[in-house]
Amino acid sequence: MRKRIGFLSAVVLSVTVVGCSDSMSPAAPTPMASGSVMSSGSDEAKGGRAALPTIAGTAVAAGRFTTLVYALGKAGLVDTFNGSQQYTVFAPNDMAFDAAAKAFSLPDGKALVDYLDNAGKLTQVLVYHVAQGDRRAQGVVSSAQVRMLDGNFAAITIGDDGVKIAGAPILAADIIASNGIIHELGFVMIPPGF
Repeated sequence: MRKRIGFLSAVVLSVTVVGCSDSMSPAAPTPMASGSVMSSGSDEAKGGRAALPTIAGTAVAAGRFTTLVYALGKAGLVDTFNGSQQYTVFAPNDMAFDAAAKAFSLPDGKALVDYLDNAGKLTQVLVYHVAQGDRRAQGVVSSAQVRMLDGNFAAITIGDDGVKIAGAPILAADIIASNGIIHELGFVMIPPGF
């Protein structure tokens, strides 16, 4: 319990400090395990949140979500994440997709995407990484679980090795887009019953 309170205090402090900073970039990862939170507060203040890129645009600009963007394209979901509906995306980075591909004995993350697409399971995996609405780090860590778009719940755990959702480490949090939030994951989450 003390660890959770300490972690929440660090998150609140980080949100306060980062919200006042003009030097943070939504493309640079910040480890969630250390309590750091990523924000583009200065961009929000200058032109409003609407002036920021969409979730899809932010993922492309970051350069470390290329496999996720490829997967969204294969599943026909790019327009969804370019729209105005607010989503929170727990986004596996390229290394997370590559690690999952190795677990399936496939050569790289894009091969995993193709494998899931051919098996008719790509959309199922992708929507298990998305929640409705705008869930910033503070709200995520204060929850025991998050309801994903597919209706399943993903458990939030906090331990010595950081914050995890459904066993996947959250590497960076609160990457703000015009239509939601991205939290970067170091592992691909597998939906229940997969």
